[in-house]
Amino acid sequence: MPGAGTTTLPHVALPLAALLIAAAPPARAADFYQGKQITIVVGFSTGGAYDLSARLWARFFTKHLAGHPTVIVRNMPGSGSLAAAVHAYNTAPRDGTTLAVVGGGTVLEPLLGNAQATYDARRFNWIGGRSRDTFLCVVWHSVPVKTIADVVGRETIVGSTGPGSRTLSYPKALNEFVGTKFKVVTGYPGGNEISLAMERGEVEGYCGWALGAIMARVPQWLRDGSIRPLVQFALVKPGLPNVPMAADLPKTPAGRQAIDVLAADSVLAWPLLAPPELSQERVSELRSAFDAMMKDPELVAESARMMLDVDPVSGLEMQALVERLFDTPPEVIELVKRINAAR
Repeated sequence: MPGAGTTTLPHVALPLAALLIAAAPPARAADFYQGKQITIVVGFSTGGAYDLSARLWARFFTKHLAGHPTVIVRNMPGSGSLAAAVHAYNTAPRDGTTLAVVGGGTVLEPLLGNAQATYDARRFNWIGGRSRDTFLCVVWHSVPVKTIADVVGRETIVGSTGPGSRTLSYPKALNEFVGTKFKVVTGYPGGNEISLAMERGEVEGYCGWALGAIMARVPQWLRDGSIRPLVQFALVKPGLPNVPMAADLPKTPAGRQAIDVLAADSVLAWPLLAPPELSQERVSELRSAFDAMMKDPELVAESARMMLDVDPVSGLEMQALVERLFDTPPEVIELVKRINAAR
């Protein structure tokens, strides 16, 4: 029995302990990632610029993230990276151990009513991007097409990875608003395969090819005239000063705005994202590590050797752009839907 002046409170001990546990802060990155493995899921095949970007990040990300987890890359090609986006949203662990690299065009698929796009791009946690980019429509040098106007009068066959990719939406947009006659052949697992098909003569061109990817893989094709640029898609600045901008070609303001919606991909070009429902602490840790990684002199030097542009886009900027895209006027979205529905 307690002595005089002694007070015991057994009835509050358990609730107090529970409150202390509930109030404990989330695990710090150093505690959470110690001994863990991060998987970067890439929505394209090996050898292309998306894959190269992911493998570059896999080598450097661990250096800048507290806890220094192992980072590996897993390729999941399919439907222009739609398969990887669906996986990241619906299946991947929501704890910061799975990240994804997808095509920026996948953002638009839910807006456009694609039944396979079972995700809301606004709910992804956008970690950051390697660079802004410019996307080109090009033809092989032996094709009797010199300008985009020539494609108005001649059917020109281009390769595509499929729905959700710029390789499908860009040529269809030009068909819709400019009157070109691009014939799109889908089913290629990645850009690497499209460029090889163009070189072999299976297709005549590649519409939606990133200038950065060209400079990383086949810069000599631009220098020696093996490929002929016809038009370029970009939101900010053109990559090639003497090649027309796609947004300048439509005759109507709505058409030009629709092209700009599609060209938002140039800012979302090389993204790293995380699934929904991560804690804000984890998102902040991943974004901070990404930002530090992209300033790492060793990464910058390695990127230069790989001929990959580094002009980082913050996760916050990407997230804000995605939100703006979802505020696009309905009549413009209907135009973009019509583009995607065109055959």
